[in-house]
Amino acid sequence: MLELKDLPSFDTLSQFAKLYPNPDVEGLQTWLLLSRSCSDMMAEFEVNLARHGLSQTKFFVLLLLKRSPGGLGVGRLAEGVSVSSPTMTGIVDRLEQAKLCRREQDVGDRRAWVVRLLPAGEALLAEALPEHYSWVAQLMSVFSPQEREQLRSLMRKLNASMADIKAVAA
Repeated sequence: MLELKDLPSFDTLSQFAKLYPNPDVEGLQTWLLLSRSCSDMMAEFEVNLARHGLSQTKFFVLLLLKRSPGGLGVGRLAEGVSVSSPTMTGIVDRLEQAKLCRREQDVGDRRAWVVRLLPAGEALLAEALPEHYSWVAQLMSVFSPQEREQLRSLMRKLNASMADIKAVAA
């Protein structure tokens, strides 16, 4: 989350570049604007989910379970939302206490457990998803179909750049 609300002007960034070497002032300004937009979107997403008693992680766990009617293991759920297995165990515990999902012994491996969505979890998704979809549609309505494609293409390019930087750093 980007905590800076008062973004610097291009002139300020240029002045800082003279004091602290910066080879790409436009890149920094673009990054700041993109970060601010993403941060604001995610904050509002969390507010929308909270109306349904959900966090982003719980919401995505329910969605992953909806996509996998046969259930998923805790490790797979953890991987699907980028948290550790112990963290996911706690999340599943809370979802289970709320009767949104249930752990069941895996019929294929008696040592393993799978998590399955319960009817209350389905009902919560049926309540939250239309509101979420409406919010996203309203947010994205400022873009034409061509602009949406361009934005998707640019985000794929940015994601590939992030992956390359991570690979070099590893």
